[in-house]
Amino acid sequence: MSTVSQVDAIQTRIDAGMQPIRNWQARRIGQIACAAATLFLAQLYLSPAQWFPETEPLHLALVLSIAALGGLLAFRMLTNRPLWLGWRSLALGIYCTTAVLSPIWSVDPPSSIHGGLEIAKHFLFFVAVINALTTPKRIRVAIMLYAFAAIVPGWGTFWNWWHDELLVEGFRGRWLGVLADPNHDAMALVAAVPLLLYLVTVGDRYWKRIVALAGVPVLLMGIIATHSRGGSLGLAAAVVVWALTSKRKLIAGTLAVLAAAGVFLWAPASFWARNETIASYEEDLSVQDRLMAWQVAERIFKERPLLGVGESAFLAAWTHYAPIEYGDGQRYVAHNLQLEVLGDLGVVGLLGMLVFLGCSLWSAFRARNGEMANEARAVFAALVGYLVCQQFSGYALSWFTYALCAFAACCEHWAPLRRVSEGQPATIPMAPLTQSGNAASTSLGALSP
Repeated sequence: MSTVSQVDAIQTRIDAGMQPIRNWQARRIGQIACAAATLFLAQLYLSPAQWFPETEPLHLALVLSIAALGGLLAFRMLTNRPLWLGWRSLALGIYCTTAVLSPIWSVDPPSSIHGGLEIAKHFLFFVAVINALTTPKRIRVAIMLYAFAAIVPGWGTFWNWWHDELLVEGFRGRWLGVLADPNHDAMALVAAVPLLLYLVTVGDRYWKRIVALAGVPVLLMGIIATHSRGGSLGLAAAVVVWALTSKRKLIAGTLAVLAAAGVFLWAPASFWARNETIASYEEDLSVQDRLMAWQVAERIFKERPLLGVGESAFLAAWTHYAPIEYGDGQRYVAHNLQLEVLGDLGVVGLLGMLVFLGCSLWSAFRARNGEMANEARAVFAALVGYLVCQQFSGYALSWFTYALCAFAACCEHWAPLRRVSEGQPATIPMAPLTQSGNAASTSLGALSP
C-alpha cells in the first residue's frame, strides 16, 4: 500500500472516530438553539424589560436571538446541513427585500431605514423558529409556553384597567412593551385563545389542562379590558373556527358557548357601548378617522402603485395625500394590514406579504389531519382570528404574525401529514448524514436541532 493510501486510511479512521463527538456537539448546540427560540417566543408576551426595568441592561431578547441564530449556524456547520426555508420564505424575502431597499425611494428615509431593519429582524426570527422547532415534541412545548406566557399580559391588562392604571383614552386597558397599544394587545391575546383551548381539550398532563382552563377566562378579561372592536371580532372568529375545525366538536362547542357566556357576563357597559359603534360607524369619530386613513392609502396607491412611499413612511406621507381638512391635523396609521403594506411598499411588498400569509394558512389547514392535527387546527384558528384583527388595526411590524406563521410551517414540515396506522411509529423522512470511507451513515432525525 502506498504512503498516500495509508494516510487516507488513517484520516478516514480519525474522521470516523470524531463523528460521534461532532454528533454529540451538534445535538447539544441544537438543543440550545431550540431553547433560545422557545424562550424568545414566550418573552414576546412577558416583556420582562418593561415589567422588571432592572433586566433592561441585560438585553434578554437580543441575547436569546443571538443564541438561537448562532446555535443554528453552528449546528448546520457541524452537520453540513442547510437551513430549511421553503417557498413561503421566498415570498417573505420579497417583502423583506422591498422594505430594506425602500429608503432609496422613501418620502421619509430615516423611518424607512428603521422599519426595514425591523422587518429584517422579523425575517431572521421566522427562519430561526422554523429551523429550531424540528420535532413534534419541540413544537408542542413551544406552543404551550407561548400560550401560557399570554396569561401574564391578559391578567396585567385586566389589572391595569380595573385599577385605572396606564389607561388609553381614559377607559381602555393595556399591557407593557409591544402590547402597550390596546389594539395590538387585544390581537395578541386573541391569537393565544385557541391555543389554550386546544391545551384544555387534548393536554397530555392534568396540570397543563388546569393552567390552560384557568388561562382562557384571564385572556377573555384582558381582551374585554382593551375595549378593542377589532379584538372582539377577531375573538369571535378565532373561537368559532376552532370549534368548527376541532375533532372533539362537542367539547369544543361547549367551551365556545362558555367563552361567549363569560364575555356577556364580564363585559362592562363601556365595552358594549364601544362595540355598538361598529353598526353606527357614520356617527363614530374614531371610525371616520380610520376611513380617512384608508382613503389616504388609496391615494398613495394611485400615485405610487408599485413601491409605495417607503417602509414605515405612511404617517410622513399623510400631509401630502390627506384631504385639506385633514392635512394639518391629527395623522393616523392605516388601521388595516393590507392597506398599510400597500401604502408603504406598494403592490410588490403586498404581493410578498399576501403569499406568505396564504402559505401559512394553507400549511396549518393542510396539517389538520397529520400527526400534529390538534396543534395545526388551533394554530389555524389563531391565525384566522389574528388576521381578522389585522383588518381593523394593521401592524405589519408585529412579532406575533411571524410566530403564528412559523408554528403553521413547523406543523406541516416537521411532522407527518398523514396519520400512520395503529402500532406503526411515525417517522420524518430526512436526508442521511454520510461519512467518508466505511463509516456508517447517521440519521439526521437524531440530530435535529
